[in-house]
Amino acid sequence: MATETAAPSRRSARPGDRRALVVMTIAHGIQHFYVAGLAITYPFIVADLHVSYAVLGVVLTVAGVAGGLLQGAAGVLRNARARGVLALQNAGLAASAALAAAAPGFGLFAVARLLGALVSWPQHPVGSAYLSDRFPTRRGTVLSWHTAGGSIGTVTVPLLVTAVIAAAGWRWALVALGGALAVGAALVGLALPSERPHEAGGPAETEKTSLRQLLRQPGVAAVLAASTIAAGGRGLGTVSTYAPAFLKSGLRLPTLTVGIVFTVIMAASVVGPVLGGTLADRVGRRRTLIVTYFAAAVALCAFGFAGAHLALLVPFGLLVGVFAYAESPLLQAVFSDLIGPGRARSAFGTFFAIAYGIGALWTALLGWIITVAGFPAAFATMAGSFVLAGLIVIKGLKESPAA
Repeated sequence: MATETAAPSRRSARPGDRRALVVMTIAHGIQHFYVAGLAITYPFIVADLHVSYAVLGVVLTVAGVAGGLLQGAAGVLRNARARGVLALQNAGLAASAALAAAAPGFGLFAVARLLGALVSWPQHPVGSAYLSDRFPTRRGTVLSWHTAGGSIGTVTVPLLVTAVIAAAGWRWALVALGGALAVGAALVGLALPSERPHEAGGPAETEKTSLRQLLRQPGVAAVLAASTIAAGGRGLGTVSTYAPAFLKSGLRLPTLTVGIVFTVIMAASVVGPVLGGTLADRVGRRRTLIVTYFAAAVALCAFGFAGAHLALLVPFGLLVGVFAYAESPLLQAVFSDLIGPGRARSAFGTFFAIAYGIGALWTALLGWIITVAGFPAAFATMAGSFVLAGLIVIKGLKESPAA
């Protein structure tokens, strides 16, 4: 048995490989327009539709849990081409944004938001499965670019949506979001190369891969456990939620300073996964993942205990962005190595349902910790989740087969 998850050989590039990666990365960025853009409109919607943040929070929680757990349905669509699935996803998100823009009251807006959750789930399991099967020797790199694409979308759209709101109001901002998502649907439908027969619905994936079957694979249980535990420190769900609150409410920094520090974190969240993925494909995915876990833990602790010192917050925030956001694509690459070819679609559905559905509970737990013990304790907990996940990977993947 090998001690490292890394592809044993490299194959020559196939026609369409570069286009496949570029289209999938851009499509992920456009898909992230939806949630990141909607977040900017919420204060205006709360005021205009006369609803409380408590009610809005209930709707968003239901939508988040439903969207996370629905990712497990990827196996049901194992015979469908990624091009069609993801094009329909973006078309559905465009329709959801348009419906929300036309909502006369919060009831219909809530329906539109839930519709968005019901159609947005395929991007992660279907997109990651498509890339991991198409690029077996470069999984770390391409999955990291896929993650970086989403981060780019998250970083760029708030400013654009804010400009539209200032000029024409939140309803037109949602119309603009719908238009961008419609463009994303057309891009994927027209430009994404189709899979080869064994990459979707071929003989190697004629049956859905169940959780029980996955757990029989050496090392898979450790990866799934690590994904759930590491959700406590994973950037997308926790850092992006609580870092701005820590800077503003915990440290009472000026709004401009909060924006600067958080922008540094988000900019690093684009660069970190790409650097980590490239390094993983060169020196080994398991090894890079372990180093990333412990480096992210140190960065999170340092950031949480830095105090209101900009000279410390900026470099520590940079390190948080690099390492905390690099973890997810690296873990996906290791997971793909373990499951082998032909089962990626249904296996990634299970992976993301566990990592994002169950892992979403960390947001509530960390909120409670902040309430009773403060922000530093919450960042220490995030760091601890990464340390524990790293130890699980060290112990559980000692004899994992090479992919």
